[in-house]
Amino acid sequence: MATVRINMSKPEEEPADKPYREMSFMEKVKSRRNKSSESTKAFKQFCRILFTFQSTTQLYVFLVYILPGLFEDGWTRYWMKVLAVFLCLEWLINYFCTVLYSTDFQKTRDSPTVHMKERWENPPEYFESYASESTLSNGHTTEVMNNQHDNGELPFTFCDKCKIHIPPRTHHCDICKTCILKRDHHCYFAGTCIGFRNQRYFYVWAFYSIWVGSLGFYFTVEYLKEFYSPYSWMDFIPVVAFYRWVSGTENMSFHIVLLILHLYLELMCAIFGMIYFSGQTMFVARNMTMFEFVKKIKVKSKNSFNQNYRSVFGDFWALNFLFPMTILFKQRENGITWDGLKIDYNSNHQ
Repeated sequence: MATVRINMSKPEEEPADKPYREMSFMEKVKSRRNKSSESTKAFKQFCRILFTFQSTTQLYVFLVYILPGLFEDGWTRYWMKVLAVFLCLEWLINYFCTVLYSTDFQKTRDSPTVHMKERWENPPEYFESYASESTLSNGHTTEVMNNQHDNGELPFTFCDKCKIHIPPRTHHCDICKTCILKRDHHCYFAGTCIGFRNQRYFYVWAFYSIWVGSLGFYFTVEYLKEFYSPYSWMDFIPVVAFYRWVSGTENMSFHIVLLILHLYLELMCAIFGMIYFSGQTMFVARNMTMFEFVKKIKVKSKNSFNQNYRSVFGDFWALNFLFPMTILFKQRENGITWDGLKIDYNSNHQ
């Protein structure tokens, strides 16, 4: 019987990682990007764990210790608890909406911007658009993407990284690794990009961060002044307070350790809330984004103050500060076309 001999080559072993000094310039850049991407993911997880810890423990110490200790009247204590729960819920709801609402520009073959001819002029098996007989891979036609010449609409651009045509005000995020519809900025605290679909929630989240942080800081200080007698100023350092609690110091309990830690978290929350809320107020009122402001892109809006806010929040935009009104009042814009807006992308080139 004849035998068949097959020579199989051994798989090539993957080269070991080069020392940093022996890498080329592009290899060093790629290595730094990978490390920064890993550190960004770790920081995102850390911020989310810290946010969960603060929101739950802060509400707990307020309802159990601070409000019963500072307010003796029953009705005053009751309404203060209602206020504390309301602020915490608003803070949590808008945070989760900011994180969960995806604002990336997805690649799809369906395009709502392509206009179709009448049915009797086009049999169903030969549908085509006014713009062109062929469409691109992401569903947008050549005419739609270059329609600035007649009606003044802003043109589409091409993303070299995602390999798709993207609408105006859409930009690529190197951290999220996708194109973001009306990209404002990447929020490291939320771990996601702020854009067309979640800017309304981020704005309100920053607003309630001011209240949660400032009121929490004030009442925490008042409670500690009345019910805590530190040995020295070092007792207000969280690590020192934790050590004294573990070692069994007489006037140090676990909720005091939480309150000392909350002092720093609440102050940081109030400061960053003020920064982002004031910035978003300016950007929304002028119908521009933080990305356009940082990149010095000139944006001219003919719309009124009320129209600019309705573009972000929808009709009756002020009600969003009481409860998210996404289901009842949709946004006026679609994130692709922008009425009454002119953008000069060449203004940032010297």
